[in-house]
Amino acid sequence: MIVSAPDYVGPLEGWRAWHVVERDGALRLVSPLYRTAWPAREAFAAACRRGLEQGVSLYHARTRHTAPAGGCGCGIYGSFEPAHAVAYMSRFFKHREDVVHRVIGTVSLWGEVVECESGWRASRAYPRRIYVPRPEGRRFFFRGLRRPALPAAEIALALADYGVSVQLVACSSVDELAEIASRPDLGQEAA
Repeated sequence: MIVSAPDYVGPLEGWRAWHVVERDGALRLVSPLYRTAWPAREAFAAACRRGLEQGVSLYHARTRHTAPAGGCGCGIYGSFEPAHAVAYMSRFFKHREDVVHRVIGTVSLWGEVVECESGWRASRAYPRRIYVPRPEGRRFFFRGLRRPALPAAEIALALADYGVSVQLVACSSVDELAEIASRPDLGQEAA
């Protein structure tokens, strides 16, 4: 079901994961699947990328639509729970050399919104809070990714460009990260 929220209703808040990469001399949040960089200090707009390969749609032009659309998986995702975002964060799509770190956070979702089994897909979004895992212990907990290429504190400082709360989270596993992120008092402190 597609729900259009009127302008006077506040955005929904969901959880999601991002890769952190260096783009044009700055660290940016990037969607893990399609590698789309989220611009700092402006809304991120969804686009259906179904069938895109090498920048060319494999589908006929008449199948193109605005995102999100019922019957398609397009849109900007936000999950109901941090555990779902953390699980997505640890999935191994493909090793990418440009990924500096992986982070989770909350995201404001608005515009056209489709409710799904574990969250929402929306036409517009912007990060609300960013949690930068600071690994503890000898083993790093994300499969397919080495320890952060930069100190976690430096990554957190650079992500402050987004103008939202950025917090370091000391943890030794994805389960611990999800548990810490679900605490209601976590968003009170910013890095």
